[in-house]
Amino acid sequence: MIQIGIIFITLALVLYTTAVWTEKIRKKLKLWIVITFALGFTCDLIGTSIMFLIAEHKFSFSIHSICGYLALIIMLLHLVWAILSIQKIGRYQEYFTKFSVFAWFIWLIAFVSGIPQ
Repeated sequence: MIQIGIIFITLALVLYTTAVWTEKIRKKLKLWIVITFALGFTCDLIGTSIMFLIAEHKFSFSIHSICGYLALIIMLLHLVWAILSIQKIGRYQEYFTKFSVFAWFIWLIAFVSGIPQ
């Protein structure tokens, strides 16, 4: 079961990284990028849920767990922001790019800190 969790978390890494850096480089948010964000979030949620179910200590206070849960919340907010930005509501897209790399970096800390030593 852990292998399935690892596959989903790795897919989340690929999808989320692709979405963040494509949008950053192109400086324009497209629908397919928002869909990629959504798929990345979904994969991360599935992978995290699997890891939670098989974990011995469900609620540990480690860098990995704190960053991981924070990253999930940030990714969800990021996805909502992407949806609002693609609809061009207000000035969402202007600030979206600045926040994207920050959100990705927090997620990356969670990802790297979860890799067994």
